[in-house]
Amino acid sequence: MIKSVHTYRAKHLEWMVFTIGLVALALMSPDTDAPSLCLFDRLGVPYCPGEGIGHSISYTFRGDLSSALDANIFGPFVILMLSLRNIYLIKQNVIVPNTYKEDIYKDG
Repeated sequence: MIKSVHTYRAKHLEWMVFTIGLVALALMSPDTDAPSLCLFDRLGVPYCPGEGIGHSISYTFRGDLSSALDANIFGPFVILMLSLRNIYLIKQNVIVPNTYKEDIYKDG
């Protein structure tokens, strides 16, 4: 039972987290201000490389590409990369589940 739960989690956790994250960012209002979660910002570094990525993704889902690129230039590319990764993972683990190697989780 534990082994099957671990295998299920290993097969599906990544694409589920990416999908939930993208949906949450698509539904988020990009105009709201929230405290920064950036570790660099908390340490006092003046520049955070991920600053505005959530806003950029949210603007991109709303079709406002100029605001998305102003918030963070990598936002639209992150959507593309996560979407392609999700398609690959869903294809490997949901559509064609027999291609997953379960023998890496065997004991011994």
